[in-house]
Amino acid sequence: MTINLSPDIEARLKAQANAEGVSVEAYVARLVSEEESRAIRVEEFGLAIRERLESLNAGESVDGEEVMTRLLTELDERRQSVR
Repeated sequence: MTINLSPDIEARLKAQANAEGVSVEAYVARLVSEEESRAIRVEEFGLAIRERLESLNAGESVDGEEVMTRLLTELDERRQSVR
């Protein structure tokens, strides 16, 4: 497959890949994988927020700091499992 890039983008990709000691293909593959993981985390975070809002709308209430601590812990755990 051929991907056409501007000379500036191509040079930047090559420089970053060289700085990390990997091929441009490996560097781009890592970027794509990281972006996919980021999108999954954002989607999961949105789902968690919606679930919490539904609980609140149903009359359940919890301390806001407790909820944020729990959400951040869940995100950290998911991030660790992705790596």
